[in-house]
Amino acid sequence: MEKITKIETVEVAISRNGISQAVRFGNVLFVSGQVGEDIQGNIPKGIEAQVELAIENARRILRAAGSDLDKVLMCRCFLQKQEDFAGMNQVYFKYFGDAKVGPARYTVVAPPVADCYLFEIAMFAVVE
Repeated sequence: MEKITKIETVEVAISRNGISQAVRFGNVLFVSGQVGEDIQGNIPKGIEAQVELAIENARRILRAAGSDLDKVLMCRCFLQKQEDFAGMNQVYFKYFGDAKVGPARYTVVAPPVADCYLFEIAMFAVVE
């Protein structure tokens, strides 16, 4: 039986006990929800800046596991406000828009864990 491996990098704020930055099972990586907050706890203003930082945080975790954005199978996106959808897409497609096969995605408008977060993204990816 495959074992579950915890993935962490010091390049992203370490999650609380009981929540891994990511876990790997076989060649599949599950990246926990990432927000637009840097390692020092700074949260930029505006949807575009937060989406970019959240995706970069996820990328750091992917790379720590031996994967990258071009191996992402699915993104789960959460927006605080419907009116930020276009701004989210603008940045999202900067990362995934040129892919031959972009990841599957769904986006939910939902209240954030904290009001300062406008966006959160979780990913499933392949590790080769």
